[in-house]
Amino acid sequence: MSFRFLFLLLITQSLFSQEIIDSSDNIGSNKDSIYKVEKYLLYKEQDSAIALIKKLKKSSYVNVLSRIAANNKPSYLDFTEFINSIADNPKLPYQSVSDYINLNVKEPVNEKGINLDYVKIKVNQVSKLRDDVSIEVASEIQTELDNYINAFNSNNNDVKKAKIYASIHQIVLYIIQEEIEKGKKICLENFDEAEKLGDKELMIMSLYYLCDFLVLENKLNEYIENCEKSLELEKDLKKHSPYYIGTLVHIIDAYIYKGGEDEKVKLLLRELYNEKGSTQQSYSLYAKYLGTIDLESLDAKDIFNLFNVTDIIAFCNLTSKLGEETLNPNDQYQLIREISKTLENHNYLRESVAYKDRSIVQIKKIYTQDLANSLSSYKVNQAVKEKNLSIAHAKERNKLYIIIATLGGFLLLILTWAYYRKKKQSEVLQDKNKTIETALKEKELLVKEVHHRVKNNFQIVSSLLELQTNDIEDKKALQLIEDGQNRLRSMAIIHQKLYQNKDGLIDFNDYISLLVRELASLYASDKKIEINIDIDKICFDIDTAIPLGLIINELVTNAYKYAFKEEREGRLNISIHKSEEDYILKVFDNGPGLNTQPNFDKIRSTGLRLVRRLSKQVYGNIEYLNKGGAYFVINFEDTTARKTIN
Repeated sequence: MSFRFLFLLLITQSLFSQEIIDSSDNIGSNKDSIYKVEKYLLYKEQDSAIALIKKLKKSSYVNVLSRIAANNKPSYLDFTEFINSIADNPKLPYQSVSDYINLNVKEPVNEKGINLDYVKIKVNQVSKLRDDVSIEVASEIQTELDNYINAFNSNNNDVKKAKIYASIHQIVLYIIQEEIEKGKKICLENFDEAEKLGDKELMIMSLYYLCDFLVLENKLNEYIENCEKSLELEKDLKKHSPYYIGTLVHIIDAYIYKGGEDEKVKLLLRELYNEKGSTQQSYSLYAKYLGTIDLESLDAKDIFNLFNVTDIIAFCNLTSKLGEETLNPNDQYQLIREISKTLENHNYLRESVAYKDRSIVQIKKIYTQDLANSLSSYKVNQAVKEKNLSIAHAKERNKLYIIIATLGGFLLLILTWAYYRKKKQSEVLQDKNKTIETALKEKELLVKEVHHRVKNNFQIVSSLLELQTNDIEDKKALQLIEDGQNRLRSMAIIHQKLYQNKDGLIDFNDYISLLVRELASLYASDKKIEINIDIDKICFDIDTAIPLGLIINELVTNAYKYAFKEEREGRLNISIHKSEEDYILKVFDNGPGLNTQPNFDKIRSTGLRLVRRLSKQVYGNIEYLNKGGAYFVINFEDTTARKTIN
């Protein structure tokens, strides 16, 4: 398993909406009562909040809640402390927190300089919205923040700091799109600027996001060096930066992956465990570390003593239960996954499989919820935008008609006014074009994200099928499941290509080359197979690519299963060429071929029946010849031609 895959699991973190805490009149602990006050303030129940605050034990945070509840000139720092607390509470959905910010944390007015406390609140809001709601909603808040910052002199040091904070959103978008060079450039420029300003927290922030791009480049040693550099900078701060816990998690995981750093791992694990508010973050890392050491060693026993358990099974049961109570869904999946791997490493296979099943259920739930929410939010927002744009155009047309009718007798004045009006409309149109261009870019990013998640869902289904094979002894049933996995793989590769391309088309030469390599690796043997792929520079959309990819998957799979069993050297030829009227697909292998000339209308083979149906889907005709082997020829139409026929 690659370094990149292991650490990408640590990049993305999100909180999901959960049921709001009960608001009974009985006052329990001070902590529970504070949760109730926070809920009252979030949902505008000021009187209930004030009444409960009077019964709380006094503290600096209770004073903050009191000022906010009474609207007694709360500062941006007061709002920051309150918002951070409710945003970290998994029982409060972040959309409600964002609505509270929009309603109560107003842009500063009548201030000569920029307010960095306000900027930090909005930057955190953008980050949370991007992770928990949608990229589109986050980008709208980001645009408002950029407009606020750009209103100030860019040579001012606080404005420079604000721009570094505000660049986080673009950096994360580059991470999602794997635009490594662009993202690294911003991070390095931010670090240099922060160093000139003497702001070590901003230096740490720049290194933190730089490490995400080093993950994408699989640069383990450089990744560790930057994490160590961040921890050194942390020592110079009066209190730890918001990136301290994340940096600890990353470097511990890197040391465990690298190996040979047991002393550093133990020291940093204990530091993470003892840090206030981060104990739960240490569970998955302790589980991972236990998977690399002898369970009878003193190091393992020290960990068991720390958690007050006697063995690895008790440790796994305890931490998984604690994780359900304290971790968000992504971190909970990470913990269960590490527990499964550790149990497998120590030969607790039955227990490992049970945790593996739990991890699959968890990740499926995350992807299903996330994808549904993103698509729903996107459709609603697009409908609202289109409606508003239509209303705006209608209003402009009505104004124009009224003006022309009113000033019809004053020709010279009308001509002068028309010139001025045309100039103003041109400016408005330019602004609208910029807005539309921005919306199109965001739509393209969202569509790519959907293709990425569809590919991941295919991989999840494939993993579920693979788990089912463990209990299947019937060879025919096992073969059917493996064939299904191959078909899922061919479709997943198509969505991977769509995610990587901007134009929504698939370079079929690249796709078939990748698909054949995948199949060759699955049926690898000592026999040498000569593979020749001759495909014109052709791009297809998804409606043509999926059936055509499945056809080639079936024919190539059949070749590997039945054609290459004799001692002679195997040969496989695949070609697609454009003729004057349609496209021609040819697949040839030098095996023994079919026993008889097939009647495709009555054939019983599942694979060839699928090929026939898929050929009809692309308006194709299939022909079989036995010319020194199996030779399939399929004439088919692309999407444009099929629409013309219809």
